[in-house]
Amino acid sequence: MATKNGITEVYLLNGLMGAQISFTSSTPGTHQWYRFSQSIDDAVPIPCTQNGNTSVVSITQGDCGYYVASPIGTGYVWIVDYNLYNTKFSGLTVMEDENSCDQLKLTADAVVTPIYYYVNGVQNVLGREFLLSYNTLNWDEDQKVFIPIDTTLVLNNISQITTYSPPLTNTTFTLVDSFAVHLGIAQSISSAEYTAIKVEAHGYAVTTKENADNEIHHAGDVMGGSAPITYTFTAYANDPTAALYIWKIAQLDSATNTLTEKVRYTEKVLQYNFEQNGSYVVSLEVSDGQSVCVDTTQSFPIVIDNTLLQIPNAFSPGSSIGVNDELRVAYTSLIAFKASIYNRWGNLLFQWTDPAKGWDGRVNGKFVPTGVYFVIVEYKDSNGKNRTMSKAVNVLRAKE
Repeated sequence: MATKNGITEVYLLNGLMGAQISFTSSTPGTHQWYRFSQSIDDAVPIPCTQNGNTSVVSITQGDCGYYVASPIGTGYVWIVDYNLYNTKFSGLTVMEDENSCDQLKLTADAVVTPIYYYVNGVQNVLGREFLLSYNTLNWDEDQKVFIPIDTTLVLNNISQITTYSPPLTNTTFTLVDSFAVHLGIAQSISSAEYTAIKVEAHGYAVTTKENADNEIHHAGDVMGGSAPITYTFTAYANDPTAALYIWKIAQLDSATNTLTEKVRYTEKVLQYNFEQNGSYVVSLEVSDGQSVCVDTTQSFPIVIDNTLLQIPNAFSPGSSIGVNDELRVAYTSLIAFKASIYNRWGNLLFQWTDPAKGWDGRVNGKFVPTGVYFVIVEYKDSNGKNRTMSKAVNVLRAKE
């Protein structure tokens, strides 16, 4: 492997036995090779074997430079016997502190001997490279599961090692010298098993409710709408590290702009039926068994509409199919509902308890005569109050 700096290439070798350098010129001529310790000013000539335009020199000494002087200044290289510099590991320790939820520090007990090389008499230090490997988990959004993955960090310095994404599962850290790995002479050091404490939570909220055609609900992307509406909240986290789950439902007090907790539930799945109007925040809190690391990033705003009820003035059953041929209320957030139809003499003609439905203008299978009828609606609003609304409704046309 080689690293370039100016005109110099640094070659790391696994021992010097049998090592050679070759050079091929574009024009005929005898090549003269040199070896130097810091610059060409201290270079000494060394023998080579030449065959035509190609010459070969055996490398018998490391920590020095080699070049061929025909053409002048061609092929400057620096040779390192990496066996003399392979990192000597003796320990790898995880250091836990108050920041262990966000970052993890490790200390490596190792002897790392600097490697120097020279370019035009100027000393340079060859940058080292180390690999830190461990296992963690990665969230798969499509499958909604954590998938085990192998992670490797490339480090240039191991005097202080910091991982800014602590593992989500118990693991062992392993440290190796990257250059030694390439040369096949790597020695590794592993930590004791690390017990994960970082938690990562993901929350989801779904409802199966579909609004009726005559149900009015607020527009926009905010969750909620017309009550009653049931949501199922599901939590996922990196079990078994994540041990404590808490769903909280808080309602906003518009007068004080403060949240008041209404529900606290300590399971992964919460099913909750919203009946009271107002603004809510449903939040998820997940922590490890000792509550050292806590994830509170998941929350859901829910807006439940105020009750609204409107009774039409008239409808025309049997006149135009699908167009105003059924008496239905327009509504939002009706917690309980019962509508009754009376004729002018106070006789009960029809009742229904589903606000999404209505009256088709028939009694005993026949359309009622045109005229005025009375609707009385008894309902519970989204503040929990029982109310009544009545109205005279005109039947404009009917077929007998």
